[in-house]
Amino acid sequence: MDIADFRTIIALTETGSVTATAKALNRVPSAITTRIQNVESQLGKVLFIKSRGKFHPTGEGHLLYESALKIIELVTSAEDQVTRPRPGGRFRIGALDSMAATRLPRPLARLYQNHQSISVELMTGISRTLLNAVLSYELDAAFIADAPIDDRLERMPVYCEELVIIAAANFPLIKHPHDLCRTTLLAFQDGCSYRDKLTTWLKSAGIRPVRLAEMSSYHAILGAVSAGMGAGVVPKAILETFPSTELISVHPFDRAHSSVTTDLIWRKNEKTANVIALIEILRALE
Repeated sequence: MDIADFRTIIALTETGSVTATAKALNRVPSAITTRIQNVESQLGKVLFIKSRGKFHPTGEGHLLYESALKIIELVTSAEDQVTRPRPGGRFRIGALDSMAATRLPRPLARLYQNHQSISVELMTGISRTLLNAVLSYELDAAFIADAPIDDRLERMPVYCEELVIIAAANFPLIKHPHDLCRTTLLAFQDGCSYRDKLTTWLKSAGIRPVRLAEMSSYHAILGAVSAGMGAGVVPKAILETFPSTELISVHPFDRAHSSVTTDLIWRKNEKTANVIALIEILRALE
């Protein structure tokens, strides 16, 4: 007996019909009948009895059916272990600077724990840079803020970040864009989603910053703010990593701009085993 025999036994037992079995196995009905007859001849047992137009397994037929289920399950498992890609090898992930410091340590630690054959390479940057790096095959996946709708990408929402405005400890309460009209803004380079939200808010009131100083990290922004060099917008979660919070003041950002979704993105139709493993861990940690 071979695998095709076992699949035929299972299908005929479950459908009771030669025609339905033939359709399920992409065979002609005569081939199903011949196969059953050959198995019965080989075993010297009657496996099916036809009654009222339907095939019913005999006692021996039912025993063979149960054994066939176990055999097919073992074969399927063996095939899956050989053919299904396994997580491992080089995994290039991009992330926003703030996320690398606050959100990623836990899932990356779990990824290493579950799949020790994965070698993660982490690149930090602004959303636009990371997006382009995914599209140009420099990264396998990336965490970016408010990923755009792009037919070349697939994405999964991961986190919701709350943005706040930070300034020196003695800075007056910030409620309106005009409160920042004479203040230097501290931000990442152009293409940063958080910077875009802050400048959009200012433009809504016709405000242009007197000066915009570009920084390379959130800790640089926090340090500059604490020194009284200006104001900036940061994810609230990043404040937990700053040791001198008494040197800064935290102001609620405009509600229409303060909520940001962090998405995990990867190239369309390229959800690799490593990406799948990361997604499973992110969902498990929700």
